[in-house]
Amino acid sequence: MGKFTKLTKPFQDPEHPVANRIKKYIRTAFQVGILSFLGYQLYEIGIANVLSSLPVTPLFYLLFLVNYFSLPLFELFIYRKRWDLPARMIFPVFLRKKVLNMDVVGYSGEVYLYVWMKKKLQEGLKDPFLLIKDNNILSSVASTFITLVLLFVYIQLGSLNPADYVGTISLWNKVFLLLCVLLASFLIYRFRKRIISLSWQESLGLFSIHAFRILFINVVQIVQWGVAEPEISLAVWFTFSAVQNLAARIPFLPSTDALFATIALKMTGLVDVPMEAIAGLLTANLILMRGANMLTFLLVKSPEGEIT
Repeated sequence: MGKFTKLTKPFQDPEHPVANRIKKYIRTAFQVGILSFLGYQLYEIGIANVLSSLPVTPLFYLLFLVNYFSLPLFELFIYRKRWDLPARMIFPVFLRKKVLNMDVVGYSGEVYLYVWMKKKLQEGLKDPFLLIKDNNILSSVASTFITLVLLFVYIQLGSLNPADYVGTISLWNKVFLLLCVLLASFLIYRFRKRIISLSWQESLGLFSIHAFRILFINVVQIVQWGVAEPEISLAVWFTFSAVQNLAARIPFLPSTDALFATIALKMTGLVDVPMEAIAGLLTANLILMRGANMLTFLLVKSPEGEIT
């Protein structure tokens, strides 16, 4: 019995060094698997074809920068309304938070932000956990809501036909999905005071900010793709935007941009566009994102009081 307890202790304690190593290996294996499969697809297309399809217009790279810094800037606006800290001090924290969430594991950036703020805020101020929790809940609700709205709009415009990807959805499945949405909405409303500590007015304001942010990022992303490949119809970019939004909603997975790129390349036959063209702009975005994240983590100085 003692040996069994010793063997299972790492799985009972999530902070155990062995458990941390196991999680690290699983995370690394997932990232390597996704990137390897993506690399194989690029090899099948032909590296020369991909390189020749890389966007050459400067506007593509400018729009990437707009997209990259939009989330940290919106978060700076949100948190500075509650935390009286200089922008030059807290903005690097949001940049590092973005890198951790993208390349380590989802929500690891929130843990980093909480630990930093817990040390930085003076005693007597409200626990930063509540605002971080409320912000992430409302961000997720806004993201899911906007994703569903965009899917509905794309379907109504004829830019996206779900039957092409998941087959025909029966009436009973539609009723079941509707009941799930209604049940989730009821539970959120019923236990709203336990889930969110902010008032309704504050919650609505924060929800609106996140909804605008998500719409803004979607518009910038579609414009960036369209600038790179103007001959491809807007309907194709709407389809890819819907898939990207759904991929981004998968919790706790790192490198969701690489996962989206892999799915998008497999979809090129369904939307009838040249795989080389799509591979070129998606590869450019992946390289830019990995490079920007690396430079951010290496060059952005640790703010005073940070826990490393």
